[in-house]
Amino acid sequence: MKRLLVTGAAVLAVAIMAVDPAQGQAQLAAKPAAGAGAAAKDAAVAAPLDDFLPSVAKDEMGSKEEVEEMLRGDMGERAGDLKKFEIKTDSDIAALEVGDLYKNEETAYKITAIRRKSAKGGEFTAQRIAGQNEPMRRWIRISGAGPQNIIARMTLLDFYLQGGSFMHPILVLFVAMIVLSVNDMLVYRRSIQCPPEFVGAVDAALVQGDIRKVEELSKGTKGLMAFICRHMVHDFDSSTLSDIRSRVEASTVAYVNRMRIPVRALNLISVASPLLGLMGTITGMVIVFEGIAGTSNAGKASVLAAGIRTALFTTIAGLTVAIPALFAYFGLNQKHGSLVSECETVFDRFMYLLAQVKRSRGQEPEEPAEGKRRKTVQD
Repeated sequence: MKRLLVTGAAVLAVAIMAVDPAQGQAQLAAKPAAGAGAAAKDAAVAAPLDDFLPSVAKDEMGSKEEVEEMLRGDMGERAGDLKKFEIKTDSDIAALEVGDLYKNEETAYKITAIRRKSAKGGEFTAQRIAGQNEPMRRWIRISGAGPQNIIARMTLLDFYLQGGSFMHPILVLFVAMIVLSVNDMLVYRRSIQCPPEFVGAVDAALVQGDIRKVEELSKGTKGLMAFICRHMVHDFDSSTLSDIRSRVEASTVAYVNRMRIPVRALNLISVASPLLGLMGTITGMVIVFEGIAGTSNAGKASVLAAGIRTALFTTIAGLTVAIPALFAYFGLNQKHGSLVSECETVFDRFMYLLAQVKRSRGQEPEEPAEGKRRKTVQD
């Protein structure tokens, strides 16, 4: 359990460092709407802009101020809320100027500040002046001297926020999958469960008939084989070989089942994560279709496309977790089975040596010739 907690803390630390801090602060400051439901509702409100923006972009009529005034006047009550968004891009924005107008997801934005611009990208602030959609990747110029098209840089945090509430349990399963996989790879090692040095020392002690040494060795060692040896020599003098085998098998079954709990959890994650992703997609699609019910025919296609794209993020996330979890389950399950088989083979060898110790002490009758012949063949 201690190793599991330490591994989980390390994975969380790596995940936090992998997120772009600046992008995360910008997203929190902008407070974007999360999920397919918010995207669909906002797209439905802003749909009338779909007919107006292309004509403005094509005609470039008037100055930027005049175009902005026309946009706000045409939208009326659907005018933007003036929320600001921090945008990063790798596109050439050397010609971008403050006041340029851009269209993004049938919503108009005004460039209010430029932190950095060059031919290799930069950062700028965009203010929503018409429509209600959250900004996506593609920006198309309406008016101004900036580039015709800008492709925004999307981080993992952006995709996570756009996926909606179902992304949270999928993230929990993703972290659990990494923690369990790393923990199992550390625990399911031959040097931990069946160390060759320990096996060799116990074998030598049994050959010499030193049961007390076997007990001392098993108490000072961890792992499945040491657990078997502790139960094997417990009450050795008062137990028959049949009693020893029954006691070891009964106690080892519970121990092996506890060892397999993390592997079974990986199997559960591989099944549950795509179902959660599918649930998020279906929920998002239901909200999308509700959102386009009152939308004009001109805006339905763009609203539906934007909503479906956002809703599918949860399915992608679920499969991203399920596929590696499934591979990890089969690989670690095979490794666990190999360890158990090896310990069973060693245990059979130790039981043979225990029988010799019993007979040398007169505590066990000589076995029939057929039994001797069978053990000779096995050895």
